[in-house]
Parts: sequence; C-alpha cells; structure tokens
Amino acid sequence: MSLQIGPYEVDPDHNKISRLGQPVKWGEKAHSLFILLLSQAPKTISKETIFDHVWKGRVVTENSLYKVISKLRPVLQEDGLEIESVFGEGYRLIEQPGAADTAKPKPAARSWPWLGLTLALVFTAGLIWLGWQHRQQQQLMQHMVQLQQIMAVTRQAFISQINRRNELGELLSQRFTLQQADSWEKRFYQLHDQMNEQERFLCQQTRAYTEGPLYENNAAALALLQQHPAMVQELPLAPELITHLTIWLNKYERVFRDSEKMCLLYVGVEDGAAFPAGFDQQLADWITAKQ
Repeated sequence: MSLQIGPYEVDPDHNKISRLGQPVKWGEKAHSLFILLLSQAPKTISKETIFDHVWKGRVVTENSLYKVISKLRPVLQEDGLEIESVFGEGYRLIEQPGAADTAKPKPAARSWPWLGLTLALVFTAGLIWLGWQHRQQQQLMQHMVQLQQIMAVTRQAFISQINRRNELGELLSQRFTLQQADSWEKRFYQLHDQMNEQERFLCQQTRAYTEGPLYENNAAALALLQQHPAMVQELPLAPELITHLTIWLNKYERVFRDSEKMCLLYVGVEDGAAFPAGFDQQLADWITAKQ
C-alpha cells in the first residue's frame, strides 16, 4: 500500500520514495526515517522506536539521529513539510497549512476573447502579483512562528541545564575550592577526573542537554535563518544570532563532541558572539504585529 504526503509518494514495502514521480535519493537512513514518520503521521515517534527501526538495534549516539534530521529538514521545508521536535517525546511529520497545494498542478489559463485582451492581462497579472505577495507573507509568518517554537524549546532546555549545573557546582564546592574567575566550563573540565559517582552522574545529565535539545534546536534555528533571508531582513538582531549560533555549532563539532570532560558549552561575550538578549522579544513583537 502506497503512502502520500505533499508531492511525495512512498512504497514502504520496497523502501522507495518519489517526488512528483521522480525517485529521491537521500540515503538509507533518511529513507527509513521518512517512511517511519510518514507511516505514523501525525503521531509522535519516540527516539527509541526510531533507533530500533532505522538503525536496527545498533548502538549509536543521538548525534547520528540529529544529523539525519538536519539533512531532511531543509529539503522537506521547501515542500511545506516539517519534522517537528516534541520535547521529551520524540518527532513527528506534519504538513504546514496550505502545503497540500504545492503538489497539485495549476489549472490551465482560461482563453480570453481578443477584445479587451490587454486589460484582462493587466488585471490577471495584478491578481497573480497580489496572490504571490500574500503567499510570501504567509510563508514568512510560518517560518517566524517555527523559529519562535524552536527558541522556546532551546530556552527551556537551557533553564533545565542551569539547574543541573548549579546542583553539580554546589556538590563540587563542598570538596574543592572553585575559582570565581573561572568559567563553569573550565571548572567542570578541570575537576572531571576527580568527580565521584554522584557528581559524574550530574555531569552527564548536564552534558545531555547540550548533546540533545540545545544542539538540535541551535542547528535548526541557524538553518531556518540561512534558508530564508527575508527573516533576517525583518529582524534586526538576526545577524547577531546567526553569528552566535555559527560559533556555538563550530565549537560543538570541533571541541565539545569529542571531549567527554566537558559538561557545558557556552558561547558568550568572551567569544565576541554573545546571544542577542533582545531577540526573543523582537521576534514575538514581529509576530504580534503581523497577526
């Protein structure tokens, strides 16, 4: 039995995906993930189920899943589809409002009599232009709302991580003298090998927030801004956010990922790329003004 969403048609039995009749080549893991999400859409699929289905029980890190999702998201977004993160539950495939129209052929233009043809063409062109403008504004609003949702999850994950960080810092301060001038990153890194079992557990919990929701949503936010320049034009603080996210992700890939001693990953004033504090409010104000 074939499945269909937007311009995509899927043959689950043969693991084949086509777009407007043409086969797509995303790679084995991306194929399997898309078919799994589509077969259950719009239900949320847990990470455990995804790992069992896509990686067939093979032990891999969550970073492997994030890479596949990051590869699929920009491709699907162009067709009005989204792999949505459901915090604490998993992922689901949804279709953005109006996306179903992208796969439908446009109706053929009606023949007009020669009399008044010029006026008719001008009028039609005006309607097309207005329709295009309306569609552009709709898409821009969808992207802004999507970014606001991403930033909300990132903010909640960051707050939760701070709670674990403070708890770990309190335990360490009872056994060691923590230098106030040192960053949290440096303190935990230097004391990692001396942590006891309870402290090591909190360190791993703190690290999990960086490896999971913070990495995933920072990557998604940066991709969204880079793919849609109109968002950057509308939000004056967006260039600062792009710089911050670019440095954060570079530091994650080149330093944090391969260093188990790091519990935290911060990019701030000392890096010359602090998070623009007023960005969330700027984004909320834009959405409110356009609604």
